[in-house]
Amino acid sequence: MVRRWLLRKRRLLDLLVLAGLVIMAAYGTSLLPGGELAGRAKVVDGDSLRLDGTEIRLYGIDAPEARQICTDRTGSPYSCGRRAARALRRLVAGGDITCVVETLDRYGRSVSLCKAGSANLNLEMVKAGWAVAYRSHSLDFTDAEDEARKAHRGLWQGLFDRPSVWRKTRASAADAAGNGLPDD
Repeated sequence: MVRRWLLRKRRLLDLLVLAGLVIMAAYGTSLLPGGELAGRAKVVDGDSLRLDGTEIRLYGIDAPEARQICTDRTGSPYSCGRRAARALRRLVAGGDITCVVETLDRYGRSVSLCKAGSANLNLEMVKAGWAVAYRSHSLDFTDAEDEARKAHRGLWQGLFDRPSVWRKTRASAADAAGNGLPDD
């Protein structure tokens, strides 16, 4: 029984090593933690980029989803997800960016710290108030979030659900309606 368990454990380890080798053969070491990706990026949403076909999630931050609606200081609804994406587009501004991989997420995306020139995109999105610190993954941007909140920048100008709460609420509502997960 113990021997069978050890064999299974060994097979799993072999599969993981093989998967790592396949990733390295396909992408080199740039997708592994500490690896670097550089070039022109396309903004996917307020916390995601696509760089040479590689999807990159900005490390330590969470921006509103594309369909997320918030309210401004007057109580009027607006598409805060689109505004967050627009803010990231302005920061990227068609120039070259450099990303250092911190980890891979459960979807296989590179989770990275990215810069456009000397500007840290992750930090600037939180400082501008168009993303929040993703505290369950990192505490690196909590001071920037506090600063944006006190200055009523971006999302903090009115009312909003944290993106993680918004996603969870949408998934729960879809499950209750029998529709499965939302199409975000």
